[in-house]
Amino acid sequence: MTKETDSQNTAASQELGEAFGLFLEASKALEAQQAVLQGQIDRLSQELIVANSRLSSLLNSLPSGIILFENHIVIDFNPAALGMIPELQKDMEWTIPPSWKSMNSIRSGEYLVMMGGEERILQAHEVKSGLRSVLQLQDITSTITSRIEKERSDRLAAMGKMTAGIAHQLRTPLSTALLYSSHLSDASLEESQKQLFAQRLKTQLMNLEKLAGNMLMFIRQRPQKTNSLPVNQILDEACQTVQVLCDERHIQFIQSFNTEGVVVNVEKQSIVAALVAILENALQVTQSGQCIEIHSAHKGGRLEITIDDQGPGIAPDMMETLFEPFSTSRITGTGLGLSIARSAIDSHRGEILVSNREGGGARFTILLPCLTEL
Repeated sequence: MTKETDSQNTAASQELGEAFGLFLEASKALEAQQAVLQGQIDRLSQELIVANSRLSSLLNSLPSGIILFENHIVIDFNPAALGMIPELQKDMEWTIPPSWKSMNSIRSGEYLVMMGGEERILQAHEVKSGLRSVLQLQDITSTITSRIEKERSDRLAAMGKMTAGIAHQLRTPLSTALLYSSHLSDASLEESQKQLFAQRLKTQLMNLEKLAGNMLMFIRQRPQKTNSLPVNQILDEACQTVQVLCDERHIQFIQSFNTEGVVVNVEKQSIVAALVAILENALQVTQSGQCIEIHSAHKGGRLEITIDDQGPGIAPDMMETLFEPFSTSRITGTGLGLSIARSAIDSHRGEILVSNREGGGARFTILLPCLTEL
């Protein structure tokens, strides 16, 4: 070998040694990073174990039943769910138990269930996320019972206040009817006058019948039979009743419905009657050339209906008593229309609100629980 070759070999050996040193340093750095990462993984794993333990404790302590599904197969549930459904097992295909009776109620997903030898009302609410879904089962028996009892108490209290009003409302048409009937017994009365008095008597008796019917509607506590119906169908029926009256008085009737595909589970007759009562109230205070507006929207799982008029608004002293029976500022009014409307809305677990608009007139807002699709 020449000196030049020895020199080259020496240089190569030095370069190789330096590369090997760099490799060792990089290996040590990677090992250090791996140790740090492993520490973070261990810490996160421990945190995940603690979080899962807390979540498990929370789910196990919930009074509501929680069932987790994957592609309709039960993969987990908490003790409350097992208490409600003793036959519940993992890996079983989930279906509503055949013993559960679907209630014809205001909200969907309510069932009558035998638990511990007594009937209970369960509400099932499912949240889907891809193939997985979570079903929440809640015992709402006490809530329903409390609401019914409150409605009953409120009606009994209202009936006490109605006593004097009933006597006053019945006395005038009854006295008039008695007067016309006494005229009919007069043998000297001409036939044309008899027909006139008979017609007037019939009118007064019809007024009495209508008043009695309105009282019965107010007293009735719960919807008799509910059905799932499109919101727009109910709104159309109510508006058709009022449209003719608006046309006769040259009042513009603006309708804007943003509730296509939205469904409510209601007793149709009572809700339509409630809407008509509010629209007729708006009609009474609206002058020729003015307008009445009705709008609907679906907000946060609830149906929102607003009815605006251009009347004088609600007097401050009438705000608190507006929905009470026989509360009216009109001489010819009975004051039962808005009371019946609120009774119908309340019995469907809804709300009815009233306010004065900044530009003048009043606004009635009706809120009802609803579904998004039929």
